[in-house]
Amino acid sequence: MLYAKMTVDDDMWSFYIVRYFEDRDGGDNLVMRVERQKDDEAFSEWVLPDISCKKSYGFSEMEIGRIRNFIRNNQFLIWKIWEEGEETSA
Repeated sequence: MLYAKMTVDDDMWSFYIVRYFEDRDGGDNLVMRVERQKDDEAFSEWVLPDISCKKSYGFSEMEIGRIRNFIRNNQFLIWKIWEEGEETSA
């Protein structure tokens, strides 16, 4: 599910909510994937609510920090959109 697109330095970054899972303690988690339009191989994958980057290729450390800040600032809306999407698809 596409969450957002963001223009960064003449490049488009797409933020996708990929999946939901429960951790072994029963906690709710989302996996987000960020892709860069100019480089088809560049991506990063994040787990919320921890906002931890699990995989990354093609993004600089500064860009990873920018992605982390974007997710942190929008985490409430990300969860809300996911929950609303789940309700409409059931």
